Amino acid sequence: MKTPSFLASIPVLLITWGSSLSASEADKAEKPWAWRGQTIAEFDEGEFKGPDWVIVNDGVMGGLSKGKVEISKEGIMKFSGNLSLENNGGFSLVESNEIDLNLSNDLGVLLLVKGDGREYQVRFESDATFRGQPVSFSGTFATKKGEWQQVKVPFSEFKGGWRGRDLPDEKLNPAVIGRVGIIIADKKQAPFELEVDWIRTYGKDQGEYSERKANEKPKADGPESLIATAVADGRFTTLKAALDAAGLTTFFQWDNKLTVFAPTDEAFAKLPEGTVEELLLPENKDRLVAILSHHVHPGSMALAAALSEGTVKTIEGTPLKVTFDKGSIKVNDASLIDADIECADGTIHVIDTVLIPEPKRKTLLSTAQGAGTFSTLLAAAKVAGLASALEGNDDLTVFAPTDEAFAALPEGTVAGLLKKENRKQLVELLTSHIVSGKVSAGDALNAGKAKSLSGSELQFAIQDGRFTVNGSVIRTAGIDAGNGTIHIVSSVIGFAESDECPATGCGAGKCGKSSCEKDSCEKSACPASAKDKTTQTTKSEDETGSTASVKDINAAELIVAAIERGVPLYNSGNIAECADVYENCLVALSESERLDPRTRDMLGKVAEAGKQKDPDSRAWFYRSALDRMMQLLSARS
Repeated sequence: MKTPSFLASIPVLLITWGSSLSASEADKAEKPWAWRGQTIAEFDEGEFKGPDWVIVNDGVMGGLSKGKVEISKEGIMKFSGNLSLENNGGFSLVESNEIDLNLSNDLGVLLLVKGDGREYQVRFESDATFRGQPVSFSGTFATKKGEWQQVKVPFSEFKGGWRGRDLPDEKLNPAVIGRVGIIIADKKQAPFELEVDWIRTYGKDQGEYSERKANEKPKADGPESLIATAVADGRFTTLKAALDAAGLTTFFQWDNKLTVFAPTDEAFAKLPEGTVEELLLPENKDRLVAILSHHVHPGSMALAAALSEGTVKTIEGTPLKVTFDKGSIKVNDASLIDADIECADGTIHVIDTVLIPEPKRKTLLSTAQGAGTFSTLLAAAKVAGLASALEGNDDLTVFAPTDEAFAALPEGTVAGLLKKENRKQLVELLTSHIVSGKVSAGDALNAGKAKSLSGSELQFAIQDGRFTVNGSVIRTAGIDAGNGTIHIVSSVIGFAESDECPATGCGAGKCGKSSCEKDSCEKSACPASAKDKTTQTTKSEDETGSTASVKDINAAELIVAAIERGVPLYNSGNIAECADVYENCLVALSESERLDPRTRDMLGKVAEAGKQKDPDSRAWFYRSALDRMMQLLSARS
């Protein structure tokens, strides 16, 4: 994307709210300056009405439940119907069309609902799959009959499932949300009715909306609120549109108080032609959020306080300088032309220049920090001196264990690894999780193995329908991190469940041997045994013939991997290479012992028939065959 340039001398509105956190408290909080609270669906007819919604009943599984969805003129979604338990049924679901949301800065989902006293579930689809199909993640909430209530469902309470099958090892990735829904499946045969005013998210230390009386729909902002004041002023139409496009309008409705620099319509009009339109495009949302959040301070700061401090922290992270220079007050290079305009929920100051932050470079380090689930891995990387490599210029692929994976190690393991005397072993263990270059899931599966930076061998396979590396399940694959790729793994590679070390002073708690004495374990440095262990595992698999081959790979996973690899090739102009990937997949499927002879024969003929076509036609011919095969596999499962 082309980064838009901006002109100077543009009038800007500075809006101020107070904060529920003191500056010292906020500094200690996790990601204190992150935006908190996004809109998922508002159900209004305006710019923020959200996605379209459809009903899915248990008829798809033979049941007789019936549900319907209506959205009123008042902006309320009503999900109602009758739940039936006949024919093994018992659910009704209202779900959105496909969406693309990153909720990684938030802690959970927040809804304003009026229910019937029954339990419902919020449902998300993320990037996790099972048998080639999306895994559904559900979090339960209870309703009060006939009463409007705010309900919070933390992301940590969402549980994975697929067609009624529990998948406890699957974890919701809030950074990739592809669909949202509400389902009733409480095993009670009776009519149901749920009204939903909005679906949003909430974050750390975020306040609540004001309490409302039962049965009372929330009222719109009054004329004294900051947003209403800005809109009524008439100069900030473009600003409001920018906040809406960035998904930040609801952020200002929380009790948390803020300080925001916001351009007037005249300010936006002075930008280079096409800049505003470009920034408002969905694909440029991240850049728009960065620009707007550079004008926002998380706390109430009057002009006198800003001058006294000299600098003002921003949500975006880059501080602003506030000074008195040559008879005027400056905010960076902007001149303050008005100050301390009071509103019910804040104060307004006006400056004359848009303040643009330098674009932040996306790296493995920043991506892992933003995820919030790799604290132990990051701490270990820092101790090992590897943090700089995670934000360097060389592309790397990291098979990243979560905090949960490290916590599953024997007591004392992590503490032992972080000791100064074990630094060499720690480096070797961590580098056994890293491969040079960007390696996609498809690349890894096609190659079957790769050498890590420690020199140990990583082996990739499909085991029980799951993508694994050295036996560790890859829960989430292919997270783009700028200078590399992250694959989230379920366990620390090199620590097998059956290989506990009985030595109490080992530090790592496990080694690559079935048994060991304390002295020999210390000498061999259990924390560093990942390399030796990988070698042993590889040898064992070679001897027994248990290593997964292409013939043994789950067909759906193989197709997904091929498409994941082929699409970027096609889009980058490497059409012939894309066609080769698809052809190789079809040939592999035609040799798969998991498919019946007739299907294998058909796939082989398709692979042969496509060879006579030009590269572009060949790619599309093979892709269509893979898509049809995927549909066939889904129908069979």
